Amino acid sequence: MFLSAHPDLYTKDIHQALKFYRDLLGFKQTFQFPKEGEPEHVELRLGDSMIAITTNTAAAIGGVSAPTPGHPFQLTVWADDADEEISRLQEAGVPVIIDTHDHKAGNRRAYVTHPDGNWVAIVSRKK
Repeated sequence: MFLSAHPDLYTKDIHQALKFYRDLLGFKQTFQFPKEGEPEHVELRLGDSMIAITTNTAAAIGGVSAPTPGHPFQLTVWADDADEEISRLQEAGVPVIIDTHDHKAGNRRAYVTHPDGNWVAIVSRKK
């Protein structure tokens, strides 16, 4: 029986990724490997969702090749107010690739990139 799942986001700079997910988006750090010293793998939780940030070093230990940069997936993060959060992220220097707009699905949506170029959609209900 499977118990749960979470995406591992590979990064070249774990500190920049943590700054984005933990410090700007508000994820809470729940695990770090190794426990002390320079992190190679960190797990984060936001509500019921969990992600892991993993360095290329940790990927090599697992026997897989280093991932390529880009945007092979999109992470969607729900917010109370997408417009407010995009303004805050922009002020912090996060690249906004599509500004907040009314989406045809009936919500407010914008797209930013995290430090390694993956797309992150910031979404909220229309007010």
